[in-house]
Amino acid sequence: MKFLLGWALKLSFFAAIALVMTGQIKVHLPEKIMGFEVPAQARAFTERGSQITDLASKTQSGFKQITDSFR
Repeated sequence: MKFLLGWALKLSFFAAIALVMTGQIKVHLPEKIMGFEVPAQARAFTERGSQITDLASKTQSGFKQITDSFR
């Protein structure tokens, strides 16, 4: 049971990281966590993921307009 619980926790942790990296979950880091300052590079990295998601949705809507114009 301990073995299965350990693997379930590991897989859920990696799944959460994968969802954040692909932009399925939006993460906003505060400036301070538990009294420690979050590096600017880490905040920029998480914001970049949301910018990529926005760009992808704009691109999809643009392609949809183009395909609609061909009909």
